[in-house]
Amino acid sequence: MKLLLSRPHLFMYLSTLLLISCSTKTSHYGPDIYTQDTSFKVVGYLSAESFNLIDDFELNKLTYLNLAFGNPDMDGNLICSDNADVKPIVKKGHDAGLKVFISLAGGGSPDQNLWKSLLQPKNRSSFINKIIKYVEDNNLDGVDVDIEGNLLPTIGKLYNPFVTGLRNALHATGKGISSALGAVEVDSAISKEALDAYDFINVMVYDKTGVWRPGDVGPHSPYSYAEEAIKFWTEVRKIPAQKIILGVPFYGFDFTPPARYISFKEIVDQNPSFGYVDSSGMKYYNGIPTIVKKVELAKKNLGGVMIWEIAYDIKGDMSLLRALDQALKAGNCPVSTFFKDEDGDGFGNLIKPFEACEAPQGYVSNSTDTDDSNAKIHP
Repeated sequence: MKLLLSRPHLFMYLSTLLLISCSTKTSHYGPDIYTQDTSFKVVGYLSAESFNLIDDFELNKLTYLNLAFGNPDMDGNLICSDNADVKPIVKKGHDAGLKVFISLAGGGSPDQNLWKSLLQPKNRSSFINKIIKYVEDNNLDGVDVDIEGNLLPTIGKLYNPFVTGLRNALHATGKGISSALGAVEVDSAISKEALDAYDFINVMVYDKTGVWRPGDVGPHSPYSYAEEAIKFWTEVRKIPAQKIILGVPFYGFDFTPPARYISFKEIVDQNPSFGYVDSSGMKYYNGIPTIVKKVELAKKNLGGVMIWEIAYDIKGDMSLLRALDQALKAGNCPVSTFFKDEDGDGFGNLIKPFEACEAPQGYVSNSTDTDDSNAKIHP
């Protein structure tokens, strides 16, 4: 049966088709059905070697969980580090209401020649399809592209078509795509098209120095570095602020020879008072006040905060993740640290902080109580 249309009706019909085609981007993977997430994000990375610690973390204080790392085998099939099974971790993340991504490559030393081979035009689509299969088989919500270090210069111009192709394939299945990129520079291999392909960008605002620079002793993630990163990404690279996720470290560096990484948990275990400053001796890190200050900065200017990595946190009241969450929920106000005063003597307990605009009931600004179970004992 033929459909006969008058010229005005034909014009309206063609206009409707044009509107439909413009409203849904299509590729050879299919139409883009991904729904953009415009909420404020709290992204936590978790390495495979720490999967066994998953129950130690307050996952409900995150919105995204990125599993590190996924790399291809010789056949191009994606596998997680240490051949870890991600399914139980994905389920725990989903049970806590999170979106769970697999993070690709990482800052270590993945097989650069293998990656370069798989990203060649003749192999790229097949590799992308295998990534999509891994995502679907493990009920993941998306992919985080953490191609950095020596891998970026190795793959060079292959980066951009891979990212845009992966975005199209993920969006065609309703899945998201993010990236982890540096604080104040972008490799020349990464184009604006690739940056625009990401739903959001986790900016790694740390490692300004580190164990690889034992002679450059000092802060690796100062507050000023966060300000520099925001200016670079929003003003120089002109990426919308809501797509920028500010990275914060839950670790530091101990430059005492031999220099090494040190977790926030280890720092606080040495002395709880260290949790409220950013350095002790030759150890440099972010204490609770600086993390809170960065959260306030992100809350006012960006689309979220990101953590590398949650396994370095300490459990309980001095948790950086807990302080971060409290600062987010405090509202639009200057946030201060208050301390639990269980014996009501006006002196609080150093190891029981709370971040808020005003002191909650039972909390005080003083943290010098020596025995919070006896009102007669205090400084």
